[in-house]
Amino acid sequence: MPKRLIALILGIYFTGSVHPQATDSLRRAWSTWSGGAQQVHDTLGVRCASDLSKALQEEGALDSALIYSAKAIALAERGVEAGRGAQRTAWLRHRMVAERMHAAQLFFLNRYPESIEAIKAYLATAEELQLPEEIGAAYNYLGYCCTTMEDLPSALKWSRKAMETMRGIGGGIDLANACTGLGNVLDEMGQYDSAMVYLRQAIALHKELDRPNNLAAAYFSAIETWRHLDQPDSVAAYLAQVKPLVDLLDQPRSHMHYLSLLGQYEAEQGLTGSGIAHLLKADTLAVEIEDHRSRHYINRSLALAYATAGDARNAASRADLADAEMKEDMGLEKVRAVSAAQARAEQEKQLATAEANAEALRKGRWFAWALAGGGGLVALLLGVLYVQGRRSAQRLAAAQDELMRLEKQREAERVRMNVARDIHDELGGSLSKIALLSDLVQGNGAGEESKDRLRSIADHARQVRGSLNDVVWAADPTSDHAGALLQHIADRAHRLLDGTGVELQLDLHAADPAQPLGPAFKRDLSMVVKEALNNALKHARPTSIAVRFHLRGSYYELAVSDNGQGLGHSPTDGGNGMANMLERISAHGGTFTVRGAVNGQGTVVEAHGAFNGA
Repeated sequence: MPKRLIALILGIYFTGSVHPQATDSLRRAWSTWSGGAQQVHDTLGVRCASDLSKALQEEGALDSALIYSAKAIALAERGVEAGRGAQRTAWLRHRMVAERMHAAQLFFLNRYPESIEAIKAYLATAEELQLPEEIGAAYNYLGYCCTTMEDLPSALKWSRKAMETMRGIGGGIDLANACTGLGNVLDEMGQYDSAMVYLRQAIALHKELDRPNNLAAAYFSAIETWRHLDQPDSVAAYLAQVKPLVDLLDQPRSHMHYLSLLGQYEAEQGLTGSGIAHLLKADTLAVEIEDHRSRHYINRSLALAYATAGDARNAASRADLADAEMKEDMGLEKVRAVSAAQARAEQEKQLATAEANAEALRKGRWFAWALAGGGGLVALLLGVLYVQGRRSAQRLAAAQDELMRLEKQREAERVRMNVARDIHDELGGSLSKIALLSDLVQGNGAGEESKDRLRSIADHARQVRGSLNDVVWAADPTSDHAGALLQHIADRAHRLLDGTGVELQLDLHAADPAQPLGPAFKRDLSMVVKEALNNALKHARPTSIAVRFHLRGSYYELAVSDNGQGLGHSPTDGGNGMANMLERISAHGGTFTVRGAVNGQGTVVEAHGAFNGA
């Protein structure tokens, strides 16, 4: 999950029209009310529980806050059951507010599947009350949770629904939040320019509305996107603009995110000492609020900063800590819970369809027998109904077969996800440690021959780690969509060309970033790009390489071109991996060619064709 999402949701959930009283006075008020004679129509209890939950949430006491939001929901539910007319509507509003807070607290506690269920309850109440702004807000929150769970296609779907709903009812805080949410999802999918369009809109709207919490969250998101766009001047400008807001809010999480972003920026600009100092302060705050996921990202940044400073011992320690914090935040049981929640929702949908078909079949048979009782004159109708019954039975069987197929597919995806995470956790951390320890020994006075060998070990470890990341990506079902493929191609190209002095030009586009892709197709296209880049670097001696990859509907076009001296191999002679590239493209019914550039300088590797989705 991206770090900025927690800050984003913090701003959205903590912003409201109620100013919480001091926690102690709210505790006393709750104690007085709960110890007295309680009336079912008395709203004082539910209001007190909601305000106390919100105050505890702002203090970071999330477990306690969760208890009181649950109490508020239970009290409101009693009022809904007993109320009538306007009174029942008022109780529904109280329940909706409590459900929204409850969902946020579950999210902060990293209990994502439970948070999604709570948001769905909030959405159902908002729909019953027919409140478009609350319905759109619920869509927003579902988008945030799906992004956190790395289900980007679902996140994009919910974020777009939120935007459509908010635009239909005009501007305001919910539209601003929808802009921020959609910007976040597009950033995660590698559509950085599009993400910045929505984030700028969000910042402008929040400024007009004078919402410092939400404005700070939008700034944090924009800073991350500027970093991805490699625009350090814009990063510095936005950091300067958000600093007064952070000081005004004076909340631990806001300070943590600001210090983390500032530390990363300083380390990237060569101010390593200052960057490490700010990252350490951010880590201290993350410990205080028990935010394991943020600690993972902060310590990953610290490991890179220490390695840049030549302090391999601290770099190795922080890399280990980052892995430990991620395991703490997203253990195997939580992965299974997330997968089960996704599978359960799909299965419920399929079961509902199957039950509806079965009910239709039963009704058809009863009607047929009733007609039969009327005499032989209805024989023709019986025949028709018999045929319809058989068709209904066939549809029911087909629906059940489809349900079994989907369940097997979900189980296979769960296995792929668990294998990918296990490989990443167990092998990835070990390879990082080998590289860092090799760097440490080199800096401790080893002889020149030993240094050369250790340097070779470190380089090989990093190369294997990069290849391992590729394997994990190919195995992970959450990356089976167009946006993930574009991002992976961009990352791989930057990784291969980094430090070579060769200029990289990227033209990557997908008409629908959420479009599903089969795992074999995404893996093969990625490997073709890698092989083409390697060939150009090893044999063509170029000064510039361009990668163009477009996905439109069910058609793709790929071109990797360089301005070097040419390869001198045909695509089928087996040299330089050409045969492998041809085989990968042909496996999906595509066309693969290698030709000289139009101007006579350089080589162009091309592939195009139709493909099937996931």
